[in-house]
Amino acid sequence: MATNSKKMEKNTKLKILNILSGADDGGAERFFERLTISFDKKRIINQKVVIKTNSRRLNFLKKNINDLDQVSIFNPFNPFCYKKINDIVSEFEPNVILAWMNRASKLLPKIRINNEIKVGRLGGFYKIKNYVKCDYLIANTVEIKKYLINHGWDPLKVEYIPNFVNKNNNEKIDISLDHKKIIVCLGRFHKNKAFDVMIKAMTFLPSFKLWIIGSGKLKDSYLESINKLNLLERVELYDWTDNISQYLNVADLLVCPSRHEPFGNVVVDAWSHKIPVVVSNTGGPGKLIKHRINGLKFESENSFELAEQIQTVMDDANLRKKILKNGYLEFKNNFSEDVIVNKYIDFFRKISK
Repeated sequence: MATNSKKMEKNTKLKILNILSGADDGGAERFFERLTISFDKKRIINQKVVIKTNSRRLNFLKKNINDLDQVSIFNPFNPFCYKKINDIVSEFEPNVILAWMNRASKLLPKIRINNEIKVGRLGGFYKIKNYVKCDYLIANTVEIKKYLINHGWDPLKVEYIPNFVNKNNNEKIDISLDHKKIIVCLGRFHKNKAFDVMIKAMTFLPSFKLWIIGSGKLKDSYLESINKLNLLERVELYDWTDNISQYLNVADLLVCPSRHEPFGNVVVDAWSHKIPVVVSNTGGPGKLIKHRINGLKFESENSFELAEQIQTVMDDANLRKKILKNGYLEFKNNFSEDVIVNKYIDFFRKISK
């Protein structure tokens, strides 16, 4: 009887095949890792994860994922890769295939093998042609959902589900007691992140320190600017870490100065760690933030206005208290792990009936 009960439980589980090619580092890739780990915690889900060969990601995921596979040459023009994905689908028999971004979506089987539903997940304004094999799409912002519908997708087949972020682990790094306020920026050292705008803003903020945590090709350019602007004692670059709590728990403020940012995970990170956030008035962060309600906004590229908004929130204790309270409630009600994972499960249940 117990054996039959276990068989029945296994048969009623939602079977998800989760596929990512992806870069070594990036917001979408980090969210993929968080979501796959969350899925594997759920008893109602039977998940298989397939990734492009990546030693860092493999070592991180295998601590938490039971069924994990790698594909060495993740390319739609590689017939062996295409066959590998088809064989996995045939053997695993998923209810839902969740394909992340362009490359994984292009590698989906051309026809249904076991009546599986194919879902593409987008975190940017990608080319629609890459998703022709998908039955449904998930967009992590309302603007991306509108973009997909405007390009011909049936509104009933496009679902908006935002990202969640890691919980605060309450760890802190040791800091020097020089009484300067600490500003934190997080992300890739890439033009889109506009950390150069934040570095320039530091010339107007003598009582602040800036920590930029990330990695990328622009590191030398940032160091050169820091040196030219005589900011060596107040601006520091740190290598990326998955343990961002240790920085956010000692920071006074988070800034997201991005030129282009579809969603803005770091905004939700700031809310979850109960620190104020200042963002540029573009993209996802510009939509997430209601000015002087759950954060502050400045005109993109304007270093002086950015400095003004930082000074404003740090000088006004009542404003700071209000945006901290509203930001944390926004995180808890709309962007927490349980809320978002349940939205994925409910959506997959609906489309796989």
